[in-house]
Amino acid sequence: MSKFDSIDDSLVSHIIYRVPNNNLDAMLQLCKEAYDMLKQNGILHYDIFKLSNNNVPMDEFDNIANTVSANQDEEVWIESIYYKDRQHMKEVMSKMEKDERMGESMNQSMALLPPGAKFIMGEFERLRF
Repeated sequence: MSKFDSIDDSLVSHIIYRVPNNNLDAMLQLCKEAYDMLKQNGILHYDIFKLSNNNVPMDEFDNIANTVSANQDEEVWIESIYYKDRQHMKEVMSKMEKDERMGESMNQSMALLPPGAKFIMGEFERLRF
């Protein structure tokens, strides 16, 4: 039995991106607004983290900052949005698409990324062990 067996969420959407140092406060404010919208539309949980250590102790590993091509004037952030399952995620996203604030928030977020950068997104299903 895993320590995670009692957790209600089984699908997590992770979004990884680079934020130029001069846009950190503005991006954090947009993340707060996005969290408020997501919470109003039914997500279970939301986390946001910044990469805090670029050192990788083993030769077999690479730092994620290298993978996303971050430079010294940028931070690497990851957002995690938790859902019960894929159907729950579809329901939340359907509501989000109808929220007038969403399009404007996405445009503002894109404008804060480095030129040519994109959000890297993936949906991950919880594995039980």
